[in-house]
Amino acid sequence: MKKTRRSNRYIIFLSAACYAATFACGQEAHDTGNARDAVHDHEGHDEHEGHDEHEGHDEHEGHDEHEGHDEHEGHDDHEGHDEHEGHDEHEGHDEHGGGIRLEPEVLKEFGIEIKKAAPGTLDLVTNHPGEVHVNEDQTAHISPRYPGLVIEVKKSIGDQVQKGDVLAVLEGNESLASYHVKSLIPGTIIERHITLGESLKEDDVVFTVTNLKTVWIDLTVYQKDIARVQPGQDVVISGGESLPVVTGAISYVSPTVDEHTRTSLARVVLPNPDGNWRPGMFVTGSITVSTRESRVVVPRDAIISIEGSPSIFVQTDDGLVPRTVEIGMRDGTRVEILKGLEPGERFASRNVLPLKAELNRAALEHAGHAH
Repeated sequence: MKKTRRSNRYIIFLSAACYAATFACGQEAHDTGNARDAVHDHEGHDEHEGHDEHEGHDEHEGHDEHEGHDEHEGHDDHEGHDEHEGHDEHEGHDEHGGGIRLEPEVLKEFGIEIKKAAPGTLDLVTNHPGEVHVNEDQTAHISPRYPGLVIEVKKSIGDQVQKGDVLAVLEGNESLASYHVKSLIPGTIIERHITLGESLKEDDVVFTVTNLKTVWIDLTVYQKDIARVQPGQDVVISGGESLPVVTGAISYVSPTVDEHTRTSLARVVLPNPDGNWRPGMFVTGSITVSTRESRVVVPRDAIISIEGSPSIFVQTDDGLVPRTVEIGMRDGTRVEILKGLEPGERFASRNVLPLKAELNRAALEHAGHAH
């Protein structure tokens, strides 16, 4: 039952976040139109209801409203009962509202982590589109040694072969003797241009064999990034959800720029032991071109928009309080904080959406009590 109540609270958190935006649109007009009525409700004493000053009760005879019953004397709502004295609704709260107090087990259940703000290093990353190609250094284009007639074809596309395996048998045009066309390297046949009974010349390429244990990742480098991309830099290669993210190093950068696209080429020789990276695939390569030390660095998941401003939930004596921050440089996972969070302060570093929902729920309750 305890776990169910906590789950229900999480649902309330998320529902409140959605309802808060709708409620806020009509709230201001409603507050303005009912301000006077709210004052009468707190007094519980409408001077026009059951106590008409002109009916059977002359205001100057025996019961002058200013004599012994002056509304400002002994019953002044600003004297001894001032709503801003000893009960200020903004006391201990920040610009967005009050702090949120949650027990440690509740924080843990919702996956809300509290960390200490600290310096860190940010990586400036450039992203480049790319494509997987065969490793041409591990590829062989196989032709017959002499012109001849094809009398037997032994291998086809997709077959795995070893160096020296027979791929086809030809009969020489001059000698009429048969001879073998063999693979020059171990690998996979990816092209075949030979059929039984075909007459071939010695410069006809009949098979292409490549070793797919390594592949080339050719990345497009735009002109603005050419000066920052160098051989030896690490590259994070991603090809979609179905493929693992892997890291390689740039082995080659083209010394020229394509005259049509105005781009250059950077190449990564990527190990491919499982054959996941297939020639023809499109990929993205992320290159770290520079790093920067920053005074305060937080995870990107810690930043949430509140009232249109980037904010962080900071742990204070009043609970977790949203605070507007100024952000600077960012990389794929981290953000630099320029203002609003000091080193050593504790903050919610992830799963902060339930905190925003709770903040909105509290604002709705406060608005409801005001009426």
